[in-house]
Amino acid sequence: MIIDRITRDLSGAAWIFARLPEDGSPAMYIHRCIQREVWSKEALGDRIIMRVALPFVPFILAVLVAVFTAINGRAIKKRTGKGLIRQIQEQIELAIRFAILPPWYYIFELHDDDKKLHAGEYLNRLETKGGLYRFLRDNNGGLPIPAERSTGSIKDKGRFRARCRAHGITTAPVFFNVAQEKITAVDWGLPELPALPELPERDLFIKPVHGQGGKKATRWDYLGSGQFRRNDGEVATGSQVLERLRHASRHAAFLVQPRLVSHCEIADLANGTLSTVRVMTCRNEKGEFEVTNAAFRMARNKLVVVDNFHAGGIAANVDISTGTLGRGTRGAWGATGDGWYEQHSETGAQIQGRKLPCWFELVELVQYAHGAAFSDQVVIGWDVALLDSGPCIMEANKAPDLDIIQRVEGVPLGNQRLGKLLAFNLMRTVEAQHAPAAGARKSADSSLGTQTEKP
Repeated sequence: MIIDRITRDLSGAAWIFARLPEDGSPAMYIHRCIQREVWSKEALGDRIIMRVALPFVPFILAVLVAVFTAINGRAIKKRTGKGLIRQIQEQIELAIRFAILPPWYYIFELHDDDKKLHAGEYLNRLETKGGLYRFLRDNNGGLPIPAERSTGSIKDKGRFRARCRAHGITTAPVFFNVAQEKITAVDWGLPELPALPELPERDLFIKPVHGQGGKKATRWDYLGSGQFRRNDGEVATGSQVLERLRHASRHAAFLVQPRLVSHCEIADLANGTLSTVRVMTCRNEKGEFEVTNAAFRMARNKLVVVDNFHAGGIAANVDISTGTLGRGTRGAWGATGDGWYEQHSETGAQIQGRKLPCWFELVELVQYAHGAAFSDQVVIGWDVALLDSGPCIMEANKAPDLDIIQRVEGVPLGNQRLGKLLAFNLMRTVEAQHAPAAGARKSADSSLGTQTEKP
């Protein structure tokens, strides 16, 4: 969130959005409302920072244009025929008009003239992760705020698993929780653990309880005779692995889980790593939760242990009505020179046109999970693995990045179904916030009228 706020301030978005036209579209409503209802009401210190950052905006823009044109410009010219000077002009124009900075000019492929016509409809992370999600979450989308919130269970992977299990939601098993130098059994048969228990004789996956984006996650393959090999090649005994974890847990908690394997029908796409589907669900006009978009993620390189898009992974759009994949692509950080893949770039496996197994079960699972265990969240981005046994929820994201969805779909979300639902929930939230003030004014007017009424 800190990075997204810095991006917001150094893009001048707070001032640019205030000048956008009110055209009645969901996208423009979101842009204008975030500026008016969230950013303009930030703490005094934040508003001062926004103003102080303004003089630096042209300099930052010039640097970003130079960097990302150098990274992508020649590849885009070769692919589309659009020259470097024209790309530079368009980046500056979109930054001034819509606060779309150069990385997103390339991520969203706005060098395509047809896409550029709809530039104002894209939902940029500087507004979603930089205010929209928090505003909707804190106010429960305009509905009464429950006494018990699920937000803490989303942030903490251990609590997330416990909450899901309490509602019968399929999640990945956990052998141990390692925190503050203490090892606690979770899904483990022993009633009491020794000071340093033995690791199960199977492949393992270890990740931080509060980690994001797959950072500091490791895979340990079981070699036999009590030894494990980490994904970087290091070999250690189970006792050594646990001892290192216990030492590291002074600063961060970890989960020890079995290494899960993708469904046999998509194993060739997984490239040795568990592939997951990022699925978006959002509260709709009926108070129900519906799937609006999805993207399938694959590891590009066998050496990595996660499939995250921002870790260099490949993503492909999923047709939510059929579970069919579109073309694959990379480019999460604005480096989009290698374009699109119909086949996996390393394994050669066909991506485009593949149908995901257990798709409709996955849709039912995330919709049930949102409504049953996390109904106080307006929008959630789910990470779901497809196993031979069926769909399994790995994580939930309370502030999901929309870059991956908008890139793989090739269209902006602002006026699509998700944008319409976000605008609906945003409008209801604003109306709920203003209702008490309107009621107080009406009461005051009524009282004033009574006092001045002639006998």
